[in-house]
Amino acid sequence: MQTLGDIREHFLRVVKMSKACEVDLSTALDQGQIDAPAYADMVTGCRGCTQVGKCDKLLSTMPVLPQAPEYCVNRDTFAQLRVAQAG
Repeated sequence: MQTLGDIREHFLRVVKMSKACEVDLSTALDQGQIDAPAYADMVTGCRGCTQVGKCDKLLSTMPVLPQAPEYCVNRDTFAQLRVAQAG
C-alpha cells in the first residue's frame, strides 16, 4: 500500500490541475456541482497518485490543458465540471 502524499501539496496540485482544465472548484462548490466530501475525495485521490513528478512537470509547462492526463484520478470529474461550467 502506498503512503499518501502531503495533503497541502496535493490540495494545491488539484487546484492547479482544475485551473489548467478551466474548471473553477469554488464555483463548483457554490453551485452544488460538487460537495465538500467530493472535493476532499479529489484531494485524497491525488494524494495516492504515483505520477506526481509527471503531473508537476506537465502543469509547469502547460498552463492550459484540453483535459486532465489519462493517469489523473480526477480526470472524469474535471471533464464533467468543465462541461457543467461551460453551459
